[in-house]
Amino acid sequence: MSFAPSCPEKSLFLSVSLSPEIQQPVSAEALEGEKLNLSCSHPKVATEKIVWYRHFPSQAPRLLAGGFKGATPSTEADGTLYIAQDKASSVFEFRRVRLADAAVYYCALSDTA
Repeated sequence: MSFAPSCPEKSLFLSVSLSPEIQQPVSAEALEGEKLNLSCSHPKVATEKIVWYRHFPSQAPRLLAGGFKGATPSTEADGTLYIAQDKASSVFEFRRVRLADAAVYYCALSDTA
């Protein structure tokens, strides 16, 4: 991942869908310090738990947040996972995004706790 040298305060986020049933935007960007929402839609999949992972280059993916409903704060980033009541979608909201948050983000579904 690279950043434009003339705009060092800009952060780029990439997310990749792992299956056709899960839809995520290809990319999202924000200025450092701004709020940023990453969305995930999975209307045709029934599941118990929704999880988000963050993957930095040359590292294993790490659990960002996971939950069953409502809002779950992340212990890995300055943000919160919000899960729709019908569990058909979720949003990870960064309160204040940092350049260090630039990574690949995955939404995943789990039937186990």
